[in-house]
Amino acid sequence: MSRFIIGGTQSGVGKTTITAALIRALTRRSLKIQPFKVGPDYIDPGYHNLASGRQTRNLDGWMLQEGQIKEVLGRNTPPGVTGVIEGVMGLYDGYSSRGEEGSTAHIAKITKTPVILIIDGSKMARSAAALALGYKTLDQEVNIGGIIFNRLGSENHYRILKEAVEFLEVPVLGYLPRDMNSLLPERHLGLVPITEMEKVEEFLDYWAEKVEDFLDLEKLLEIADTAGEIEMPLELTMPALREKGKNFCNLAVVRDRAFSFYYPENLELLQHWGASIKEISLMEDKSLPEDCHGLYIGGGFPEVFAGELSRNESMRKSIRKRAQKGMPIYGECGGFMYLTRGIKDFEGNFHPMAGLFDCTAVMGSKRKALGYTLVETRRDNFLTFKGERSRGHEFHWSEIEKPGPEEEEFIYSIVNKEGRVDGLLKDKVLGSYVHLHFYSNPLLARRFVEACREYRDIEDLSG
Repeated sequence: MSRFIIGGTQSGVGKTTITAALIRALTRRSLKIQPFKVGPDYIDPGYHNLASGRQTRNLDGWMLQEGQIKEVLGRNTPPGVTGVIEGVMGLYDGYSSRGEEGSTAHIAKITKTPVILIIDGSKMARSAAALALGYKTLDQEVNIGGIIFNRLGSENHYRILKEAVEFLEVPVLGYLPRDMNSLLPERHLGLVPITEMEKVEEFLDYWAEKVEDFLDLEKLLEIADTAGEIEMPLELTMPALREKGKNFCNLAVVRDRAFSFYYPENLELLQHWGASIKEISLMEDKSLPEDCHGLYIGGGFPEVFAGELSRNESMRKSIRKRAQKGMPIYGECGGFMYLTRGIKDFEGNFHPMAGLFDCTAVMGSKRKALGYTLVETRRDNFLTFKGERSRGHEFHWSEIEKPGPEEEEFIYSIVNKEGRVDGLLKDKVLGSYVHLHFYSNPLLARRFVEACREYRDIEDLSG
């Protein structure tokens, strides 16, 4: 299995731009490319998806077990397909400063994949050698297979940097000029998703031409072919089912400009247990499908589209009606915000939402939470039982404002953030700021489908 990882010395060195550019360039060479992203990220993978025409997968060393990482990698990279993996933050940055869990280096070791190290050489000369040496020697089990310098102003600058690192005997694959790094629009959660971007295809083609001109892609592919062999447990999390049919249900999954953040494996696990996914829009559709038995609202940017979401009053009424009838509804982060009475945006304007929880989501002037979350369930619900633990992450600028819940009403204790609680439950409606990865507790998907099936059966009897 041919593959390589794009790792950076730190955040902001251009990993996403370079990864997307390489994916597009290699795809234009008629190679089959499967993209991956290290860590909990929904926005960067959108650029990979568009560049490759394939669904990007997350490889996470904290939320997933080692065997599950290999499972995701192996299932999605069949013979003849090259895996291109974008790292997260700096190469050795992960869950803790004392360990490797969650880092790009951790994934490189588990998957025996060579790392192409991206160095921002814009303000360096021989010092680049000290930097590269440190990354190469900190952990000898991490295979630094090549180096790319980014944001250089001239060929002469590149020559100086290349000469400085020659003693490391690590192939230097070239450099990328400053003008390639055309700034992509950003906002409070990072890059703007491709669903809101214009001329993304032009960006990708422009970047692809740059990497063709300035990088040695043949050498890069040679390095990719040196990836080590690993055992691929293809059915660790999703074993074969014998009686899939009896669990059949229709699950409405929101996917539009406001809501698009889902782990692909979450949806696949739901389908595995019998859910038929029906994609809907809370902005365009006027009501839920008549034959849906559950609703899953992922994360996104409801605060950006709060006005449009609020104006779709018929959809909000449709969701309230189904909730009153007992249909399972699950909202994560942005989805959770939509389930509240309303969203107060950055300017302080209030926009009514579904109103299933008696509280308001208020946007703040700074980030409220970022990072991995280990949650322990405090009360039984249709997804998790009391005492169970699940893993995920959170990244949000809003917080819940009263009138609303007291602390004892929250559904989760966040174990790795002492004193924190999260998530609300009302009948069969569950909302939380945490983006759970269902692989960390595969029972989540099975129970969600079972709850939808029970609702379907009740509807069939009453109808």
